[in-house]
Amino acid sequence: MLKNTIVSRLIKNILLFGSLFIILSIVMDWYRKPSPPAQFAEQVLYDIAQQPKVIAQLSHNKPMLLYFWGSWCQFCDYTSPAIQQFAEQGYEVLGVALKSGTDNDVKQYLTQEKYYFATLNDPTGEFSKSWDIQATPTILMIKDGKIINHTTGLTSYWGLKVRLWLANFVR
Repeated sequence: MLKNTIVSRLIKNILLFGSLFIILSIVMDWYRKPSPPAQFAEQVLYDIAQQPKVIAQLSHNKPMLLYFWGSWCQFCDYTSPAIQQFAEQGYEVLGVALKSGTDNDVKQYLTQEKYYFATLNDPTGEFSKSWDIQATPTILMIKDGKIINHTTGLTSYWGLKVRLWLANFVR
């Protein structure tokens, strides 16, 4: 009887704290919501390999990830491997290296960490500022040139996987 009470209390506490964590995460994401610049989807951007990237094309019919990160960001150390996994699975990923040094510094960091997703360098933070990015990592899910979901801070592979799956139902 005592064992059932302890297990029951433990389950209640896990559900309570889990719910509070989810609610707090939703509130923080809402507060940190990015504001994209006008016509962001049609803008031609060049990654560190000088390849042109157009978000409207990258997100056509399938959700893509726009990932704001920094080589100095400890939460990004946990999130970037998941982003790399999505790139390896065929999702379009466009990273934005926020205040992470020169193009060569960013290339060296990506190579060292074995990250191969396309990345723009934002050495001064002006590009990120134009999106009103308030925290790293910030991940936007974009489909057909429209932001359909976003998250900030620490996130997991499965958290992103669920969001990307749900993104397929947005029109």
